[in-house]
Amino acid sequence: MSENWVLKEDEAVELLALLITSARIQLDEPAHYGPLRLLTATERLSGMIFERSSEKSCDFLQENIERIPELHMAMSDLEAYTAGLDERCRAAAACLLRHSGLSEGG
Repeated sequence: MSENWVLKEDEAVELLALLITSARIQLDEPAHYGPLRLLTATERLSGMIFERSSEKSCDFLQENIERIPELHMAMSDLEAYTAGLDERCRAAAACLLRHSGLSEGG
């Protein structure tokens, strides 16, 4: 395999543990905490791989590191929370387009 690895095994295990324990705690937490748990995992993963990622991903990862904590704070404002999640979805799509070699709108 010639692709560069951006996640070390211990980082992957940490992220898996976060996802597994988040799945378990979701049984006892309000449903709207689910997106919060996923955002926490996204923020952590972005921080773990930022230094080892290509230029195609760096802006997206940095935005996740900076903006996701703001989304945690906006959780009680459903409109702002939804808008922030929509913005992160658009950023993810743009990052995927850069990686695929396609451009937005084309």
